[in-house]
Amino acid sequence: MISIQKICAKDYGENQINAWGKREFQHEKLATCIKNDDIWVVESKGLIEGYGHLKTWPEKSHAEVLGLYLTPNVTGKGLGKTIINLIKARAKELGFNKLNLSSTKTSKFFYESAGFQQVGPDDSCLIGGVEIEGHPMEVYL
Repeated sequence: MISIQKICAKDYGENQINAWGKREFQHEKLATCIKNDDIWVVESKGLIEGYGHLKTWPEKSHAEVLGLYLTPNVTGKGLGKTIINLIKARAKELGFNKLNLSSTKTSKFFYESAGFQQVGPDDSCLIGGVEIEGHPMEVYL
């Protein structure tokens, strides 16, 4: 949430940041993700400062980056690149040849630098009843 509030805020409106970056923490959802998905965590000085989330659907031959967020405390250290490379390697290890995601406006350039390309018109999702714009992207592994 800190990443959204402090980094993505420059590219989204206040109502979007409030709905997206100030929502209630969902313990059950997190527990399910930790149990079923691949998660990488960035910890610094005893605090969680970021994470990467790979979700796979083997029955659909589909792998997706569901999240990659870092706080300002750890940006600019190459951690985003490290995490995305770990996610790509894990997806490939699991037998996927393509990785999808919906990029935020803020992270589009980062994903392009990691080899992702936009594959359709801009998209959006509803979070807290508010539309959050993004960019559908993919990379072949």
